[in-house]
Amino acid sequence: MQQRDSKLVFSHFIKWLKIFIILTIVTGQNPADAAKILGIFPHASESHFVVMRTFMMELARREHNVTIFTSHRLDDRLDNLREIVVEPEFPFWQEVQKQSGAKDLQELSKFGEEKLNKYLAQAGHLLMDYFLSNYQVKDILDMPPEHFDYDLIIVDLFYTEALLALGYYFRTPVVGIVSTDFANYMERVQEIMVPAACLPYDLENYDTSIGFWQRLTNIKQCKRQREAFISEHYARQEKIMQKYLPKIQGPVPSIVELQANLALLLVNDYYPLAIPKPLIPNIIPVGGLQIRAPRELPWHIRRFLDEARSGVVYINLGDEQLCKEIPKERLEVLMHVFSKREERFLWTCHDLQKLEGLPKNVMLNHLVPQTDILAHPHIKLFIMNGDLMALQEAIIRHVPIVGIPLFDNELENVQTAVKLQFGLRIDYGNFSEVSLNWALDTMANKEFYVLNIRDISKIYRDRPLGGLASALFWLDYILRYGSLPLKTQGIGMPLDELHLSDLILYNFLLLILILPCLAGLYFLGMFLWRKRQTEKMFSKLN
Repeated sequence: MQQRDSKLVFSHFIKWLKIFIILTIVTGQNPADAAKILGIFPHASESHFVVMRTFMMELARREHNVTIFTSHRLDDRLDNLREIVVEPEFPFWQEVQKQSGAKDLQELSKFGEEKLNKYLAQAGHLLMDYFLSNYQVKDILDMPPEHFDYDLIIVDLFYTEALLALGYYFRTPVVGIVSTDFANYMERVQEIMVPAACLPYDLENYDTSIGFWQRLTNIKQCKRQREAFISEHYARQEKIMQKYLPKIQGPVPSIVELQANLALLLVNDYYPLAIPKPLIPNIIPVGGLQIRAPRELPWHIRRFLDEARSGVVYINLGDEQLCKEIPKERLEVLMHVFSKREERFLWTCHDLQKLEGLPKNVMLNHLVPQTDILAHPHIKLFIMNGDLMALQEAIIRHVPIVGIPLFDNELENVQTAVKLQFGLRIDYGNFSEVSLNWALDTMANKEFYVLNIRDISKIYRDRPLGGLASALFWLDYILRYGSLPLKTQGIGMPLDELHLSDLILYNFLLLILILPCLAGLYFLGMFLWRKRQTEKMFSKLN
């Protein structure tokens, strides 16, 4: 009897052990390995925050203890996720427009890149000043380093580099996320970190056959733009660091030095949308990180899509372009064209829940995940501004695009879609009923756009791990081994060393010293040779 009970207990033990092992494999995370993670995300833009939301929610689902300071609500709840909302949200793009003096976004988009970067830097300074002055955030900043018990800090890096000082002050690894490529910001951040000499600044239009003077101009432009980025943007962020972290002992490190100590930089881009370039080990391309399996849509939107016999065109012109600020004449063009067509139109506005004069075949949508809408089989086309993350979602969901870009980064993204032949472009200044009807008719009558985007999607998804899985793997890697295995001493190299200017000067000075010596040896040789010839001539005469 006792032996039978022992066998029964042993069989139950084996059964529960198997269940535990299976659960461990399925979840991919042992509760004993759970980390305490702090996320700080000052930006309130929905299209910007979707990357952070997806990443942090997945970390919480994997049993990590997550605390988030944010200006944008998660709208999800988990027991091991604590959300601290800084309200009211900072109007970042309105502040950029205010700093520039532009009356609207169209006028703002006409500013040159250098001026626009300056206004972005000013808005970034004000954003950080506002966010870090919040009493809830100051509770963290006032905490003594010995009481800070987080294992990792994750920060949003978009004109918010002052947040890197938290890792230095609390002696904790920092992971940065760059979710956008606005005004080549993604390239600027990587250029600061990648220790490669003489990279062409404009890789999109780089021609390997360019001559010496073009290459020289290219390097000068690269240095000038990078120096301006450091002096205009990083200098302001360093002032914020000094203001809100006065307890740092000794001189406050520069932003470049803090970037050199980043454990990871997660860059929301991937090929073929991204341009191949040298990367150091701790720069991880995670393009499409925000894209997950589609969820069920609200019933009224699902019904609107399901009943569309001629298909649906989805419209999202971006968070920066508020629907209430669309010029009246452009709004009339949209409404008139939509009302004359057989397709249905689902339009996402982030600032409005109602527009006057909507045709019957148009529905206004507010705060429904875009990736879920694009997954519906009746979505035939995506009218967009050229936002990078929206482009990624369109590729994954096999939806061709019509781009109406406003800023240079949007124009570059739309040009990429046109080049890869899964999209069309309408210039903002050429937006009319004729051009919009042309784009809609072209997309409706040419099936190869759909076939091409399926091919591009296959390339984009063909990688060892998806965007989110790659980010999670490398974050767990940092938690297991620290950032030391991925560090390179070349980060933060001075620009003169990066572009070999000091070596060129050395070689030039060396050449100056060698040439007189060579000339002296030449003339000395000639003198001795002539003397010898003269002596021979006189010896023959005698």
